[in-house]
Amino acid sequence: MIRPLNAFMTSVAVYVAVTVALRHLTPPTPRLVAACVTAFTIAGFAMVVNDIYDIDVDRVNEPGRALPSGAISIRGAWVYALILAVVGLGLAAYDGVIELGLAGLSCALSILYSKTLKLRGLSGNLAVSYNVALPFLYGGLVVNKLSIVLATFFLLAFLSNTGREIIKGIAESEGDALRSVRTLARVHGPRVAAKFGSAFSLIAVGLSPIPIFVGGLSPLGYLPVVFVTDILFVYLSVKLLMDVSSAQSVKKLYKFPMLLAMVSFITGALV
Repeated sequence: MIRPLNAFMTSVAVYVAVTVALRHLTPPTPRLVAACVTAFTIAGFAMVVNDIYDIDVDRVNEPGRALPSGAISIRGAWVYALILAVVGLGLAAYDGVIELGLAGLSCALSILYSKTLKLRGLSGNLAVSYNVALPFLYGGLVVNKLSIVLATFFLLAFLSNTGREIIKGIAESEGDALRSVRTLARVHGPRVAAKFGSAFSLIAVGLSPIPIFVGGLSPLGYLPVVFVTDILFVYLSVKLLMDVSSAQSVKKLYKFPMLLAMVSFITGALV
């Protein structure tokens, strides 16, 4: 239910932010471990809560998931979500008051998204993307080294994930209709949604060189990897624009350039 790969990538994003902030690979200090576990559990909490509210939608879109398949009850899912939240917030409190506030805001936003914002389409997409991008700021806070380059990473992650969320709306239109979710795909059609989703991703591609100009990363370590990342984003955008029926496969493939982008952040910081 927690989508372990997604939750793990959230933890990795925190570690990437710390690595970029300190310019070296950091050993697992108590504060860093707490931050990474917080990221994992809060991301997992968001997934479980979303599954609870989306159980009818998932019966159509993802019938094999735990709730629609009957592997776990609604009550059991809420208990699971509560445990994840308590662990995440407790470790965030260990890291600091600001960290606790951000983790609490993330939990609240996840509930608000699943209950209300998701139904409004684009505003829901933006809420999810904020939570996805937040680890790049959170990691900087943990080591008291927020910077322009980390803010840039936050922006790039926010834009590219918003593109993916819009594309998910194309792939999941049939199930979304059960909750009357007003995605761009359902309100304006899949072709318009494909254009918007691709636009967000391509804007991120256009802004990807910024970390070099703000003095945050080594061009030698960053540019070769981010170039491949950008090529993948462009390829997926073109693929979607040429064939909107490919939205399901494009949605899944988007994780690869997003993961590769984090690799570019690390290589740019260490080389």
